[in-house]
Amino acid sequence: MEKEVRDKYEAVIGLEVHAQMLTKTKAYSNDVNEYGAQVNTNISAITLGHPGTLPKMNSKTIDFAIRLGIACGCTIAREQHFARKNYFYPDLPKGYQITQDTTPICTGGSIVIRTEENQEKKNKYHTNSHGRRCWKKHSRC
Repeated sequence: MEKEVRDKYEAVIGLEVHAQMLTKTKAYSNDVNEYGAQVNTNISAITLGHPGTLPKMNSKTIDFAIRLGIACGCTIAREQHFARKNYFYPDLPKGYQITQDTTPICTGGSIVIRTEENQEKKNKYHTNSHGRRCWKKHSRC
């Protein structure tokens, strides 16, 4: 590839990272969080999204999010708003996912990555045009 073409564009690589938290219950219910358990055994009316049920936030997941936010120098939100993101997915019988898309727990902040030359590169956290949060320099989110 010609140098002038390479200089004209910046490679942007996106990552979507999922973390399994070390909590005893699931994020939005009191159902046991047991990795490797039999399928559909650690469920309740809440996780199935039955009519009249409301999610119950696991406070430990909020503690973990705040710790991560502090470590990354983020601003921690004082208020949370939860919404239902409706979509079809074969293993999602309730037809929606709970989201904090409009009020994430952490905003701003950055992570530092060292290059092979031992130079520090800071990647800032931001919200893209679709309203999803992602680390700057990553395009997938």
